[in-house]
Amino acid sequence: MERLPSRALFVVDRNVYENWPVLREYTQDKEVYLLDASESRKTLEEIESLYEFLFKYQTVEPLIAIGGGITGDLAGYASATFKRGIPLILLPTTLLAMCDSTVGGKCGVNYKGVKNYIGTFKKPDEIFICTEFLTSLPERHLKSGMGEILKYGLIGKEPILPLLEKEISLQNLQARPYVEMGLKIKIDVVSQDFYDRGQRNVLNFGHNIAHGLEAVYPNTLTHGEAVALGLLAELRLSEELFGLRSDIRRQTRSIMERFGMMTVVEDLPVEKLLDYIKKDKKNDDSLRFTLLRGAGCPEIKQSVAEEWIRSAVVEIME
Repeated sequence: MERLPSRALFVVDRNVYENWPVLREYTQDKEVYLLDASESRKTLEEIESLYEFLFKYQTVEPLIAIGGGITGDLAGYASATFKRGIPLILLPTTLLAMCDSTVGGKCGVNYKGVKNYIGTFKKPDEIFICTEFLTSLPERHLKSGMGEILKYGLIGKEPILPLLEKEISLQNLQARPYVEMGLKIKIDVVSQDFYDRGQRNVLNFGHNIAHGLEAVYPNTLTHGEAVALGLLAELRLSEELFGLRSDIRRQTRSIMERFGMMTVVEDLPVEKLLDYIKKDKKNDDSLRFTLLRGAGCPEIKQSVAEEWIRSAVVEIME
């Protein structure tokens, strides 16, 4: 933390703040906004509260966000819009944030039950990756981060899935190599299409169904859990539309089972799920999915019929 600016405002996940005495000691003479990070707090009301904090100490910059993806989302949106933009530094503390959400610049809040429906883009001025934070991360959140790592193993050329097959357990996982491989893929994609007008849609693989699941089960599924389930369903959808090899789906499911990840949702209300999928912001007059034509070969903006989605969702109901 000695590399952080001496003068700054902090937005910190309360759990991280309470679990790390060194962080409390470092910020004891600084202004800190403690955030009870959950999807239910990703709202315009929370942004309003954060604006009040920034307004009170508006002569102090930059804003440093310490926490997971929700903390980064809220801090990013606030820093992008307060005074038309103030400097932002991110220090992610979850596996998911380290390998995915910290890089890319997307930030937003949920609106009327739809995930990230209001948002903007804010490129952080600096990012610090410290995998030591993962030592206090609950196992469930390690599994959540694995959802995004699996996505990168499916859409990218890095040997993520073969390496994961050799891992003994999630508890013994050395995370840094996977974080670095995920970041390498995402940075390459984002550098080509920062404002998400085209090719960046490859990062949406697994997310159409994932966002629907998060809406159907608010504050129940983590984002990474929903993504992992979405991957299984959208792999099956890719098999139906593109003839993708089914062994890729079986390999993905096998890794998830090895790490004790959720692979089934019981009593899933499929029609309700479809209603939320229809509200996804990437749709136009059709339901648009990113699917796989082959391993490491994603295809964006694929039009998908509702009956195909119903058939694919069976994968996570069996």
